[in-house]
Amino acid sequence: MSATPQGPEAVSNDAARGSLDTPVAGSGKVARLLRDASGRIDLKSLDFQALQNWVRDELHEKPFRARQLWKWMWQKGARSFDEMTDLARPLRERLSALAFLPFLHPDLILKSDDGTMKFLWRLEDGFVIESVLIPDDGRLTLCVSSQVGCAMACTFCLTGDIGLRRHLKASEIANQALQVQRQLPEGTRITNLVMMGMGEPLHNLGQLIPALRICLDDDALNFSHRKVTVSTVGLVPRMAELAAALPVNLAVSLNATTEEQRRAIMPITRKYSLEELLEACRQFPMPRHKRITFEYVLLAGHNDSLDDAERLCGLLRGIPAKVNLIPYNENPDRPLRRPADAVIKAFQHYLLQKGMNTSVRATRGLDISAACGQLGKARQQAIDQGWLDDARRIAGLPTEPR
Repeated sequence: MSATPQGPEAVSNDAARGSLDTPVAGSGKVARLLRDASGRIDLKSLDFQALQNWVRDELHEKPFRARQLWKWMWQKGARSFDEMTDLARPLRERLSALAFLPFLHPDLILKSDDGTMKFLWRLEDGFVIESVLIPDDGRLTLCVSSQVGCAMACTFCLTGDIGLRRHLKASEIANQALQVQRQLPEGTRITNLVMMGMGEPLHNLGQLIPALRICLDDDALNFSHRKVTVSTVGLVPRMAELAAALPVNLAVSLNATTEEQRRAIMPITRKYSLEELLEACRQFPMPRHKRITFEYVLLAGHNDSLDDAERLCGLLRGIPAKVNLIPYNENPDRPLRRPADAVIKAFQHYLLQKGMNTSVRATRGLDISAACGQLGKARQQAIDQGWLDDARRIAGLPTEPR
């Protein structure tokens, strides 16, 4: 089993051109980068500290104005400064001249027979990203994208076929949670956020961190840090940076039990070895009673033997861990296969017998290409199969994208 790495494509957006080793920018530097052609600042890509700095240094207003703006943007979902009625008109006019409030444009909404919903969002530059809302056992989990495409090129993931088109801005990441929440019936709330959509979140850490601060702030999206999870294929230096910045949960996409096996399906292993990744997990600061989730995509004949199960137990020894087994979701673009149910059960049983906290992820949203590893191609499939306009009409969206 082999894979061809796909690096970032050339794009005009400065934030999209960093290598895996590019330092993470602080709030001030990020704020300076995110301006439109007329020089207006993307106000929703600032975390609260950066917003306070901007209100003081550029708007020349008192600190309480930052909290007013913050609540209007993230609690009330204001789409323009004119809606901010407790601000004087001259101040609203100044804000409109200096800043803008970006939103994602709904492009397509698909609903699975099992209740899973997929939201396609059109960005200002025409790219499309996807978010997935998953109802399950009293939880309502939103799977959020962090990039347009992905540079990691894991063989089992269709998003990697796109390559990296660009990083998402902090506003584009956080807006997914804001805008999905505002489409839900009154009294229904997203309970969990998982950064497991399109892209490698830690590759875009400079924008991910302010987005997560927005998600966690009590006066913004107000998610508990216990309900927010960031997934990574194993960008080792960035794991420590994430831990230093935020107290969120970590999920590691492991998917193999030997170096050779992992290299065959995850090209990132050529940069950061399996041994380096596991050592970073051992060093990752974990509060008591918290565990790192190790995601393990089961591929028939590749990593699903009982020998693999035995090696997996050995690899995770000494790490506060839980294993999330993900039977591969087959698609016609790949020769990979899902293991038989008996093989999946035997693998899980072995781990449980050894005392490993283990679950098998139920396949959700398969009929709308919303399952793990399937994001990024829904719109093109809808065009190719001739049902895009019908789906847009059913969702109450205009047949021509905005």
